[in-house]
Amino acid sequence: VRLLSGVLKPKKGEIIIRNLSIQKYNARQLAQIIAVVPQQSEIAFPFKVKEVVMMGRAPYLKRFQWEGKKDYQVVEKAMALTETTHLSQRTIDQLSGGERQRVILARALAQEPEILLADEPTTYLDLHHQVKFMNLLRKLKSENGLSVLFTTHDLNLASFFSDRVLLLNQGEMAGLGTPQEVLKPELVSRIYQVELWALEKNNFTAPLLFPKIKEK
Repeated sequence: VRLLSGVLKPKKGEIIIRNLSIQKYNARQLAQIIAVVPQQSEIAFPFKVKEVVMMGRAPYLKRFQWEGKKDYQVVEKAMALTETTHLSQRTIDQLSGGERQRVILARALAQEPEILLADEPTTYLDLHHQVKFMNLLRKLKSENGLSVLFTTHDLNLASFFSDRVLLLNQGEMAGLGTPQEVLKPELVSRIYQVELWALEKNNFTAPLLFPKIKEK
């Protein structure tokens, strides 16, 4: 995620976006293409929610330029999509972890990105909002052409929502392909060093995986 967002430079090779190396873009240009939803987002001051989402428009505003009609329209749409409109006048420090995460997603969507990088985006969400969050990303992908890359420790969530999966083990690639190709019980058991059982018949694209609990 840090490499793809331009925070870190690759030691070898290069990352190409729009047929151009990522290092050729300045920060403002890159922010108009890529938005990041971090696992934790530190906001030092008690800004109102609408102000936080409006921060996503920063890449499009010149120095000392005020927000225009389009900026407000984009912000309102982002808040509607993430169901945070009713929170607009509350301050960010008054929100629950799940509410805060949805606001951060709204801020990212306000950037109107082509690529969304999400680092453990459902960590603070309950099951209901986890599914709504991921369904929204899938909708944005299919309807708006948004490319989504997300990291997660929830293998079943990855199985259901991913087109392709990169499985890592100690920082090394252990598998790359469709969920059916990668999330195999024998491979996952070996990497996580836990015995698993798989529910093969389900609506997911790969088996549901559960740890086997042994009685003492």
